[in-house]
Amino acid sequence: MAPNDLITLSISELAPKIASREVSPVEVTAAAVAQAERVEPRVNGFITLMHEQAMEMAKVREAAIAKGGYLGPLDGVPVGIKDCVEVAGVKATAGAKANDDYVPAEDAEAVARLKAAGAVIVGKENMHEFAAGGRSNNPHYGFVRNPWDLERVPGGSSGGSGANVASAMTYASLGTDVGGSVRYPGHCCGVVGMKQTFGRASQRGSLFTWRHGDHVGPLTRTVADNALVLQAYAGHDPRDPSSVPMPVPDFSADLGRDLRGVRVGVPRDWFFDVVAGDVEEAVRRAIEAMREMGAEIVDVRLPYLDYARSVWLLMAVETAVTHERFLRERRADVTDDLVVGMLAGQFILARDYIKARNLERLVKEGFADAMRQCDVIVSPTAPAVAPRIDAERITIKGEVHELQLTRDEVLGRNTFLANITGMPAVSVPCGFGEGGMPIGLHLTARPFEEPLLYRVAHAYEQASPARGALPPIAAA
Repeated sequence: MAPNDLITLSISELAPKIASREVSPVEVTAAAVAQAERVEPRVNGFITLMHEQAMEMAKVREAAIAKGGYLGPLDGVPVGIKDCVEVAGVKATAGAKANDDYVPAEDAEAVARLKAAGAVIVGKENMHEFAAGGRSNNPHYGFVRNPWDLERVPGGSSGGSGANVASAMTYASLGTDVGGSVRYPGHCCGVVGMKQTFGRASQRGSLFTWRHGDHVGPLTRTVADNALVLQAYAGHDPRDPSSVPMPVPDFSADLGRDLRGVRVGVPRDWFFDVVAGDVEEAVRRAIEAMREMGAEIVDVRLPYLDYARSVWLLMAVETAVTHERFLRERRADVTDDLVVGMLAGQFILARDYIKARNLERLVKEGFADAMRQCDVIVSPTAPAVAPRIDAERITIKGEVHELQLTRDEVLGRNTFLANITGMPAVSVPCGFGEGGMPIGLHLTARPFEEPLLYRVAHAYEQASPARGALPPIAAA
């Protein structure tokens, strides 16, 4: 196969070709390297390229497969790793100049499991500084650019991860999600971004901002591919007390099933309160398509969400603690925007912190009650398509929203609730809006019901007007 034809395949399409030795891991990795050499200077999706190491990994996997040692669908498949997730012997900056001298000695648990599945790591991916924002406008390693429009953001904080998958420099990428940092890049870049249930996978080896709500998460071009990647790294880690000791199901088992009998909840509040017309139209069409596919559409109410933004306070406090040493030792290497956020977190009173914790509990109870009426909750992933890189504010239905706060809160207003509740949530492309930019459909399910979530997302994906779409830069 021609390299360009090879790199745009899905993992589900590629894996049988590697298993049958129709194509080799070396051939596939060389195609990914060539794609990066062509596209990376324009997208800037990586902080550290690992092409030499990747080719060596590919040769090892090619030799093993030739001897009958095929490991499964990720064997020999090039993937990227967000730069706040540790890869042994490779710099892990977390997108920060203040952390540019950190080289971990051990793989993150999720990375170790991907390696054990045969995945080939091609690089560490660019991101928003310290994962503290939704645009990936990184002043230290360069802004990441959206492959659909190089003058727009790719989302964040896993912006490089989303951009690299969309532009076919990787078949999958491993990002992290603290308030939508995998799902929002999925929305912006037209790919699938998944945040599994909190505790389903290990956090160990990730440079997290908020340990009570942060997750590693896969970005892929299809729902089926996403299930394969999660399958590889999910499961209990005895060295991580946040991971839950329970069996890992087959996440692909229900792919291909229709939506008959599935109750899809449409929220009456919050999610559609702040949304651009083109995004709402695409999501409403998707909901109607799900109805036509046999789903039962029900209205649900989610109380307390008008106050839920107060829960960001918890992350502000933990961020201040997590990054305190950088303020003390390398203040000049931290951007002023982030310093302001860190300092603010140091002045939050314990009484207010406890109030935010109590509100967090109420939000969880509201979602639990709503999930008694439905199987999944559907909403827009984000209120608007990806903004321009130089945008200081966005206007949605006449209301102006500033983008200069550290966390760009309006961009993650629909996604951060799943981090509060710990529920699994996925963004799947559902169409295109202003400027031809992708739009994401957001689905949330009960804890540890990832197979159901993948079933619904996959069934909708077959009808999505964005199915199989890639930006021109990927195949040019």
